[in-house]
Amino acid sequence: MEALLIQPPCWVVRTPPYNLALLKAVCTSAGHDVSCIDYNIKFFGYLSKNGEQYIYDNPTDWYNEAYVAELISKYSKFIDQCVHEIILSQIKVIGFSITGLSRFFAQEMARRIKLRDKERIIIFGGPHCFKDELGEKILYNCPHVDVICYLEGESALPNLLNILEKNQRLEPLPGMATRNQDGKIISSADVQMCTDLNSLPFADFSDFDLFDYTAEELPIATSRGCINRCLFCSESRVWGRYRFRNAESVFAEIKQQLSYYPFIKSFFFNDSLLNGSLVTLGKLSDLLTENKIKIQWGGQAAIRQGMSKELIEKMRKAGFSHVSYGLESASPRILRMIGKNFTVALAERVIRDTKKADIRTDVNVIVGFPTETREDILETVNFLRRNRNFIDQIFLHPLVLSHGSGFFEQKERWGIEYENFHNPNTWYSTKEDNSLSTRLERLKFYEAFIENKGKTFFTLDNYDLFIADDYFNRGEFKKAYSHYAKAQETNKDLLKNNFIKKRMELAKAQQ
Repeated sequence: MEALLIQPPCWVVRTPPYNLALLKAVCTSAGHDVSCIDYNIKFFGYLSKNGEQYIYDNPTDWYNEAYVAELISKYSKFIDQCVHEIILSQIKVIGFSITGLSRFFAQEMARRIKLRDKERIIIFGGPHCFKDELGEKILYNCPHVDVICYLEGESALPNLLNILEKNQRLEPLPGMATRNQDGKIISSADVQMCTDLNSLPFADFSDFDLFDYTAEELPIATSRGCINRCLFCSESRVWGRYRFRNAESVFAEIKQQLSYYPFIKSFFFNDSLLNGSLVTLGKLSDLLTENKIKIQWGGQAAIRQGMSKELIEKMRKAGFSHVSYGLESASPRILRMIGKNFTVALAERVIRDTKKADIRTDVNVIVGFPTETREDILETVNFLRRNRNFIDQIFLHPLVLSHGSGFFEQKERWGIEYENFHNPNTWYSTKEDNSLSTRLERLKFYEAFIENKGKTFFTLDNYDLFIADDYFNRGEFKKAYSHYAKAQETNKDLLKNNFIKKRMELAKAQQ
């Protein structure tokens, strides 16, 4: 059975999409003919030719449906070209990988495909389709989408292709939602999880031109889930038991990809944490060193007791070159509250040992936890300043509360509500002054105190635009207008400037 897998905008442009490459390999092993197209990198290239690649500078803009509507209107010709290419392929089954950022663009592509050929079968999968996110609600709101895959697609997609090949019609399957002939939505909550990641084939990147991407790097995944259950995160709740590949499997994939793409210089571990299994991590380092594999590798890691100086130095010898630690806070009270399993002293030791081993060391800090006080903030700021010579980059993130997080599950306790239920940035608390605008103001406080060493996904115009939207949604139109004006002064995106102008007119009319 033929199928086409699509990565719509907006997504990363450094590397090809790992999830599509893996699904292609899985479906090919099951006897199906699956191809992939990355329309995200094609759109980035399209914009770059016109000097408009800055549209990718602030991915959080893509959560805003009105802004994406402006993009769709301006770049309608590009979308039509994509749809025309899909229609010409004559492939009946078309799957989209969906996140909160790509959702609106993907829906428009799907709509136009169905207008051209209503017999095409449109599948949506990916993080935004998880049951804790939109799930089958997508089917209620998007009549041009036929199937939702809730979680892991390695079993569900081949099973679906088998059924379509045999019976030429959609049928209810575990881990998916679809419609019956009467239009009623049929959902199966029995999500099939892969219990043995070592049994999966290696990702197949053959449909992607690696020279289109901005880094000579490939993604690789070695695990699913997390060993922790932090209150702000949905990872372990969504993925269940932590699962990981053995060192031999990971090493074999690295060797195979290098044989296909010898120009690749590094691998990014596309995991929530690459050090969930310290034994595997040590063994992989030994295999890379013993076999004289000259690559760089890195990714996200947890601060944990087993990250000894000896292990870190072994990893560095094996090419480990960059890491982003989930510090989140250096307030002992906040760390206990959110369920972090390390002390401030341990965090300081691990960070310093990593940097001393000549490894690029970044840390993530979350701004705006419920009940966070000025004292909590100052403890974190002082930690960052005390260790600034051992940290290459500090990434500041206003707290995002996804629907599967522990905070969300206990939202009544914390007084958590949402301005936009499907935008996890827009949560606020009814029990304290904690809204998006509050969190962004705290973020600016952090940046000032750590002497501009922090980095955030919010540029100045993006920052003011988000605050303006927050005030607008709460009916504080005078404050909204003021921040819209600031955003318009500082942004270089003409499309966004026009969008902001319209929002300013609305805010002024409401005053």
